[in-house]
Amino acid sequence: MMGMGDSGVGAGLRATFVIVLAVFGTIATIATVAAFFGDIWWGFDLAANYRWHLMWFLLLVSILYALSARGITIIVFLGAAIVNGFLIAPLWMGNQPPATGEDGVLVIHADLGGGVADMEATLRWLFNTEGDVIFLAGITRDRALPLVADGSPYTMLAFPPSGSTGIVILGTEQWNVTTTAAEDGQIVYRVSVSSGSQVLDIVTAVGPMGTSGERAEALSARLDAIGTSIDETGNPVAVIGNIGATSWTKGLRSLMSTANLRNAAEGSGYLATSPVSDFPVIGGWLGLPIDVVLMDSTLTPLELKTGPDLGANHLPITVVIGPGFEN
Repeated sequence: MMGMGDSGVGAGLRATFVIVLAVFGTIATIATVAAFFGDIWWGFDLAANYRWHLMWFLLLVSILYALSARGITIIVFLGAAIVNGFLIAPLWMGNQPPATGEDGVLVIHADLGGGVADMEATLRWLFNTEGDVIFLAGITRDRALPLVADGSPYTMLAFPPSGSTGIVILGTEQWNVTTTAAEDGQIVYRVSVSSGSQVLDIVTAVGPMGTSGERAEALSARLDAIGTSIDETGNPVAVIGNIGATSWTKGLRSLMSTANLRNAAEGSGYLATSPVSDFPVIGGWLGLPIDVVLMDSTLTPLELKTGPDLGANHLPITVVIGPGFEN
């Protein structure tokens, strides 16, 4: 009798486990498909940011389901995982235009929103990067002043109103900064940087992901303002910053198509920047590549990588932008 009871309990637990796998696998599959329709509802576009996580989750569910049950459901889950994997693959298999051999511009972007563990150490690291242009988000003007102290090569090109946080831009020369205001008042910055024989424009903005209807509207306005800023220049253009969307979202893909931009991180791997995790082995893969680097066809990344953990919510991005041969 004891053996029959154990068998009954085991069968019940197994059935429950299979049902749980089926439910969560179905949700992840629906999210995978719905993410293609981000223009219909903000929640669908939000799901597109998590294609990396959806892929691994669906692979895990497929394996566990195969060990616990049989049926066509496994094929559905595995197929959804493959769809996400196909969209993610360019991060490793993609390529960038070949460089012309001319020098590039070293750009540092650091979103310090939420604070940092050690501001003095953070400023020291930023100074030692010897970047030509440094974009700091989520910081007050006063906190960045040590970077432009006497003897510093940097000039403060733009900064938020006194006492408020925003974007601070530093440059090794007095480059021109143009601002574009979104419909809701958000500011997009464009810095015109001399590089060799050409002038290139670097556009930046910062804002949260579209995690609600209101935030989704703000994200849409931000992307529209970035597009307007790009339309106003005839120079080669790069976009860098935490603009609140990954390159898998409908909103950002639309901007990239309209402005003829591409994801400059393709070919560099999965460069997750937020949230920052220190878990062994998988820590760097838990976050989102939410701090983007986009370039037009005349530019190419001579170097692109994430920086060290500064104790902020985001890892910094370091990129050398150089002229490239158009494909």
